[in-house]
Amino acid sequence: MDKREFWSTKPREPRFDTVTFAHDEFDAPFRLVSNVFAEVTLGGDVYTPAPMAIKFPDQTGDVQPRMLITFPRQVVGRQFKQQLRLIQAAGSVEPITVTGAIWLKDTDAPKVTWVLYASDRGGVNFDAEHVQVSATLDNPLQRDVASIYRPDVFTGLRAV
Repeated sequence: MDKREFWSTKPREPRFDTVTFAHDEFDAPFRLVSNVFAEVTLGGDVYTPAPMAIKFPDQTGDVQPRMLITFPRQVVGRQFKQQLRLIQAAGSVEPITVTGAIWLKDTDAPKVTWVLYASDRGGVNFDAEHVQVSATLDNPLQRDVASIYRPDVFTGLRAV
């Protein structure tokens, strides 16, 4: 096989691009797989097929990982919105964990995995036709956290 033939042929092994949305208030993790037409079992979990565009994070170490997922609202928008309502009803401030993975020929473990968090501002956007989820490595709960008050460290603040 020469170089031209190698680059012009499609790889024979299957590739699955998956996204999992998880939160404590969800009924169960929301697992989606792109570019397939039937449910797929990967790593013991069942993934639901959905037409979607996934922009996985860049592989360079200089940039903060950022993943962008867009899928049609009519396919999974209603289910996604129901899960978001569960979070709002509970009053939870925990972020939604977004796990992106690429599976190559081996269905026991993913080749590459990213565990990110839905951004607190503009993380989930709905419009008339699409649902767009933006996820970064920045956990909103660990940002801008002050040190914990401890009387043994802050001695001047003891009650007399």
